[in-house]
Amino acid sequence: MVCTEVEETTDHVLVQCPRVREIWSSSPILLLQSVESAQVLILLLRSSIWSPRSWEEGILRAYLAYHVWLDMNASIFEGRRLSLRMVVNRVISQSEEVITASALFTVGMARDIWGTSSTVTVPRFALISCVPPPLGYLKVNFDGSMSVDGTTGGVGFVIRDSCGKLVAARGQRTLGLTIVGAELRAA
Repeated sequence: MVCTEVEETTDHVLVQCPRVREIWSSSPILLLQSVESAQVLILLLRSSIWSPRSWEEGILRAYLAYHVWLDMNASIFEGRRLSLRMVVNRVISQSEEVITASALFTVGMARDIWGTSSTVTVPRFALISCVPPPLGYLKVNFDGSMSVDGTTGGVGFVIRDSCGKLVAARGQRTLGLTIVGAELRAA
């Protein structure tokens, strides 16, 4: 259901819509009443991601915002919506995976791999979407990228089992490759 009596702005979709407020209130992390705009939500996300005491809450809030957006898109473009509980369960499942991975992979490891201070949040904030392979198979996803100036880049891979659980992952900094070269190196 799309709110017909109000314009579907980013503010409305992420924090003001009555259904969105229900999703937030059904989650383990409540949305503060003072959060009335996407801009305030972004500031809250930034402050909680950088705080050692609240980064887990920040991850949960980020996933809630992401899944609220997905839920709205499913309603608009596919004419369907998940139950509030299903949206929250997906958020909890995906955020727990990132929180667990954050405990395994330190910020220092991200800096060593990528070599820039702007990537220190990589292990603490990621959007994960995975369709697991059939039973008995592994799924390998890989990617490569380059900086805008083309001097440095990175390659990496993730391997998941048929339950969608992480089997292995690795990333590496690359120098002097083209975008195609980075993609091939990742493969």
